[in-house]
Amino acid sequence: MKARRKVLVTDRFDIRAYALLEACDALTVETARQPQPSEAELADAEALVIRSRTKITAELLDRAPRLRLVITSTSGFDHIDLSATDARGLDVMYTPGANAASAAELTWALVLACARRLPEAGRAIKAGDWARDRLLGTELEGRTYGVIGLGRIGGRVARIAQAFGLKAVAFDPYREAAEFEACGVERLGLDELMRLADVVSVHVPATPETRPLLHAGHLALLSPEAILVNTSRGQAVDENALLAALESGKLKAAGLDVFAREPLNRASPLLSLPNVVLTPHLGATTAAAFAKSSREAAEKTIAYFERGEKADPLHANEAGNRFGSAPR
Repeated sequence: MKARRKVLVTDRFDIRAYALLEACDALTVETARQPQPSEAELADAEALVIRSRTKITAELLDRAPRLRLVITSTSGFDHIDLSATDARGLDVMYTPGANAASAAELTWALVLACARRLPEAGRAIKAGDWARDRLLGTELEGRTYGVIGLGRIGGRVARIAQAFGLKAVAFDPYREAAEFEACGVERLGLDELMRLADVVSVHVPATPETRPLLHAGHLALLSPEAILVNTSRGQAVDENALLAALESGKLKAAGLDVFAREPLNRASPLLSLPNVVLTPHLGATTAAAFAKSSREAAEKTIAYFERGEKADPLHANEAGNRFGSAPR
């Protein structure tokens, strides 16, 4: 009889997915007391199932001599030192599609909140102010929507844009022409997209290539009536340049779910701007996304130990060469 492999779950995990792991005869499943597991917990762990609160560093890996596999039940992977995992010959996987619907829906919630000035309207009516003329909104039909990063999330966002009657265009240097065609979007260079789009949303991971991807020069190309939404990573947009564009009126509005530093500093000028809609990194924060990402991580762990399968692998020399996973 084969020895069981110890799987250490370090963060929140759906109870049904946990039961799926426990039902596998090849595995012994334990839960860490904290997102950063102790040396004793790591000593005999052969797999770590994590979320973004667990930081996979070289120091942590040095305390896990039997480790073979790291699976993060997230679509982002900037909490993992992929150079360190590669150097140790470890397998790393993630769950890029599990939160696609939730993140795409939040993107559009922010777009519509900016276009129709919903936070301002809510504050006004609660204050007894019915002055509707001061809340003139933007109609989106017939305008151009620019998607930066045509992965699973960006592809969904583009299809929703078309359902609203917008023309969808996209920038992603790592997608094939057929993927643009499948999403019904026109392929553009980044500068051209920024010049033409009335709404722009960003869907890229945090990599050296995307820190930042959009700087002051790109923001200057946008129309003063444009809306910018970022639900990917705060470092993808130069926050100081964005603040300057919003304060000067060179950008109509922004919807931000992510920030250069999180939590957002209470002294940030973004908090006082009426043309900014803010949410606290909620892209994957739905019950459905949590359940899907947990189950996908559980299934990949089982497939790895039972059949040697490696789905959605991550390596340092490849992680920078993607703006997301293939469209769906």
